[in-house]
Amino acid sequence: MAAKAKKKAKPSRPKKSSVRAKPATRAKARKVSQPAAPKRRSGEARDREEILAVSRKWWEANRLGSVPLMCEAFVGGDKFHGFNLNGHTYYALDEWVQLWKYLAHVMKAAAAPDGGEAALGRPRDVRLMIRGDMAFLTAESVFTVNVLATSDAESALLPGPGNVARIPFRATEIFVREDHEGKRVWKMWHFHASPRAPEGERRMAF
Repeated sequence: MAAKAKKKAKPSRPKKSSVRAKPATRAKARKVSQPAAPKRRSGEARDREEILAVSRKWWEANRLGSVPLMCEAFVGGDKFHGFNLNGHTYYALDEWVQLWKYLAHVMKAAAAPDGGEAALGRPRDVRLMIRGDMAFLTAESVFTVNVLATSDAESALLPGPGNVARIPFRATEIFVREDHEGKRVWKMWHFHASPRAPEGERRMAF
């Protein structure tokens, strides 16, 4: 028999690639640089700024002897409570105002002996702690006044009429995020001042 004709081999098809060809990419649009958005202050940073502003207002009121400025720092009505440097307690803002009006006839701001700060030195060692809607601040300073010759004050803290009083003191300020009308603004609800030991005196136990 004649040899069987060989079957013609089918031409092999190229295998399909499993990776699809990427379509032609368009030219990337050039990014336009935008100015960076201003960083938002955190709640605590904002509270700190507002509390320190109230405290500065109170210290400035002392330097100027300004009753209106003092009233802006303190909570109004009968909510304010204060331990004054004179050693007495005052139970409302009206009582503190009455005290300041009386002191205008007892003492007058004096320059410090070294010719530096005026009547009230700048606060030092200021420490502020904030916890929710309450905060407290501590600081130290020196208060220097001329006791007027017409003074009739009976105070263990002050020398006699015509003398200069230089009183180192410590202060504590208590703040609450609420005024006497219930508005959520920082006000000073309590102030406490007490004499500080003389410079150079060794602290007990140290």
